[in-house]
Amino acid sequence: MYLLIILFFSILGMKALLHPGLFTAHDIWHQVVRLYYYFQGINDGQLPPYWIGQLANNFGYPLFFFSYHLPWLIGVPLLKLGLNIPDTIKIIFFLSYAISGITMYFFVNSLLKNKTSALLTSILYLWLPYHFLTIFVSASIGIAFVFAFLPLILLGIHLTKEESKLGIPILAAGLSGIILSHIMHLVFLLPVILFFLLWEITQTGKKFHFLKDICLGLLLGTLISSFYLIPAAYYNQSTKVHQETGFYDLYKRNFININQLLYSRWGYSPIVNNAKNGEISFQLGIAQWISTAALLFLIILRKLSQKNLSLSFYILISFAISIFLMLDFSAFIWKPLVRIVAVDFPFRFLLPATFIASVCAGIVLANANKGWQSFILISLTLVALYTNRNHLNVNQYTNFPISTYLELETEITTNTFNEYLPLQADTKLLGKPWNEVQGEKLSVSNLKRATNLLSFDLNAAKETTASSGQFYFPGQTLYLDNKVVDFSIDKEGRISFKVPEGTHTVMIKYQETPLIKLSKSLTIIGIFLMIFLLFKASKFSKRKF
Repeated sequence: MYLLIILFFSILGMKALLHPGLFTAHDIWHQVVRLYYYFQGINDGQLPPYWIGQLANNFGYPLFFFSYHLPWLIGVPLLKLGLNIPDTIKIIFFLSYAISGITMYFFVNSLLKNKTSALLTSILYLWLPYHFLTIFVSASIGIAFVFAFLPLILLGIHLTKEESKLGIPILAAGLSGIILSHIMHLVFLLPVILFFLLWEITQTGKKFHFLKDICLGLLLGTLISSFYLIPAAYYNQSTKVHQETGFYDLYKRNFININQLLYSRWGYSPIVNNAKNGEISFQLGIAQWISTAALLFLIILRKLSQKNLSLSFYILISFAISIFLMLDFSAFIWKPLVRIVAVDFPFRFLLPATFIASVCAGIVLANANKGWQSFILISLTLVALYTNRNHLNVNQYTNFPISTYLELETEITTNTFNEYLPLQADTKLLGKPWNEVQGEKLSVSNLKRATNLLSFDLNAAKETTASSGQFYFPGQTLYLDNKVVDFSIDKEGRISFKVPEGTHTVMIKYQETPLIKLSKSLTIIGIFLMIFLLFKASKFSKRKF
């Protein structure tokens, strides 16, 4: 019954996705191109895709070494079933939204042992201004899934403390889900995760056993996401990201004011100069502020149980930290932080802040007299529905053919600063006409292209040196007449090689490096361990009941 209610509010909140076509949003063009090439990459034999040879003006770009995988892993089966890309993207968004409500329900119900509190928290978590902004204004599909996995990782921590056999696999699923959805968000979620973990430590007498199981869950989550996590960490040094000063200065213009958290006008335009002056709304939510204030009021009146009092203390500290880190008073923390971890927008702390504020509503309801519980549930739900009534719409619907998205996005990389271009790549090539090969007295025929392949027949009037139309990145292999040959990297970062006189078959193929093969093997091990633990948990449950 409760899950059906959550599904109803999910459909109501996402009704704009039922309209034919796609919609305008900040990252929607990127998402179309990413899904398209992820699907093409799998069809080309990359499982999962890493290198996309058609991006960066056809010189190639290591997009999926560093960009998230999970939304596209969900989308690929839908495309295989015959759905088109716009409908698939809308389904992915809806799934992220509905699942977030469900995982929040299970987390709060397990924590407070109160289904009504869990229902209220789930509704407020779904009906957040920032939740609607993430989907309808930003189209940040990776972050949309972080909403779903944050409750799951906390549920895993709680079940581990309760000595449930499901604790470790659920914790692992939550961690790997966040890593594969938007790894950068782990930094933004650290306060709420760490303070919740600290609270759980205070609630158990078996601290060593608890921490051991937590470490096992974190290790398992890391194993499952190894196919992405290890290559992303290692090959980061082979890109321009550390040279891109604009990326590391982003935080300076993306602090917000406390007034914006209380109320800010809804808008759809992107941030141009400063988050304080843009049209985007960064409000926490009226129902969420009411819930937080009500919890503080109950604390002052000492109307909470000892357990809920200590829980409230820990989560409100993480709430205060999240709010502080969105304001420019915290700039002294961000300056050294961005040099250690790739983080960009301080306002992303809105996600943990709104999460905590929603949980506050559940704690308030759980500690209220039974006569007041229905009133609190109905009142806060109506406030959430009413105050978000104008946030349920997209800016404008579109019906562009996929070719239009590809024509405009293929010339770039789907990353704002093209920050993951190969280290030696010359960015000036992104604005120049592309050629399969460049050199003296060369002619090309029989061109073939794929996400991981560039091949052609090359006729050389004399022995010469040629530069291919592909940037070098670890994993690129050059075949000349079906034989692996050595190559160099020219001053513009392209694969350069010697061509004997005559006609030759040239093939440049991206192939998985030993590191990637090892990473994928670790993921497979992690998946089998997860299946084993889930099977063990199910057998234990059957014996118990």
